[in-house]
Amino acid sequence: MKKRLRINYAEYSILRERRGFTILEAFVSMVLVSTLVAISIPALRVVNLQRKSIDERVAATSALANLGERIAADNSWSSLTPARLNQYQPETLQRLNLREPELSLDLVQAEIEPTQRQVRIRLSWKNPYGEPVDPLLLSLWFYRERSSNE
Repeated sequence: MKKRLRINYAEYSILRERRGFTILEAFVSMVLVSTLVAISIPALRVVNLQRKSIDERVAATSALANLGERIAADNSWSSLTPARLNQYQPETLQRLNLREPELSLDLVQAEIEPTQRQVRIRLSWKNPYGEPVDPLLLSLWFYRERSSNE
């Protein structure tokens, strides 16, 4: 004898009623996700350029500090000349990974106190947008050692 299966059509219609997404729902969700991605990509680019700009400034500050230490270690009051300072310029510019860097090393003799000399170091460059940044400035002071006669 054959057994017949009885199907409850009320339960069967509930199961068939809702399964998965419709094509329209999938399309709407794809549009929403693509809109969010389109909005976030330019914002992420801006954040990336700001990070690069900050990294450049930190690297430039470190390079200027190192240059100042080298000048102070290599020179004394009597050996300090503009020509000697200019010897540091090509090597420092080569080490910097900046857009259009400009480095100036100036030697200033104090008029009031002739036993003082100031080295002014100024570094400027352009940011990733191509705009000039605020320059970094560093001053070093050299003092002539007083002899025992003074």
